[in-house]
Amino acid sequence: AQNNYTVPFEVKSDEVTNFELGWKLDLADGTLRFNGSAFFIDISELQTTIFDTSIVNLFFSDNAADAEVKGIEGDITWAPSSNFTMGAAFSLLDTEITEVLNPSEDVQKGLELAYAPDFQGNIWGRYEWPMDNGWTGHVMPSVTHSGKSYSDIITINRMEIDSWTMVNVSAGVSSDNWMIEAFVTNLTDEQVAQGANYVFDAERIALAPPTTMGVRLSYDF
Repeated sequence: AQNNYTVPFEVKSDEVTNFELGWKLDLADGTLRFNGSAFFIDISELQTTIFDTSIVNLFFSDNAADAEVKGIEGDITWAPSSNFTMGAAFSLLDTEITEVLNPSEDVQKGLELAYAPDFQGNIWGRYEWPMDNGWTGHVMPSVTHSGKSYSDIITINRMEIDSWTMVNVSAGVSSDNWMIEAFVTNLTDEQVAQGANYVFDAERIALAPPTTMGVRLSYDF
């Protein structure tokens, strides 16, 4: 027997309207720089992949919903001396499904968009000092944080991704051409989910590498 399936939807490309206001500021005699932007994005006919047997017994693409994204992002760099520089970056997001276009309950009005944490940010510092042999030493720690998010806008596939904080540190020496550096990434061995989805109704989570130590060696020609 042959089964014929008809999907009663016309899938179009996402229509996006974007309004953005940005700034670049140099302050404190050029030792402080603050760049950023505030934005509003209106998304019409957001595309997604759906599996709903009440509609069709196949995965299909559909213009599932309209959505809005409001946010502020920026980065700050401060160099109070020739030896020390520090910086930070941040992103604040408010995302929401504003209108459901799909006739099922797979998408719900008011839900956040996928992979859109309310807050993301990082901070880092770098200290350098001259050495007696003419080389330059440096040490650079950094901390990155992400708030919780969700893996999908489809409710039956929607997994909560926990917030996380990752700490990295590196230290090394360099000359005009050579650089050797030891590093440790994910110092606290945080479980950082970089992706999540369902495969055959089982949760699958892709994790960032655990605590990793190594040495980098580079030469500039």
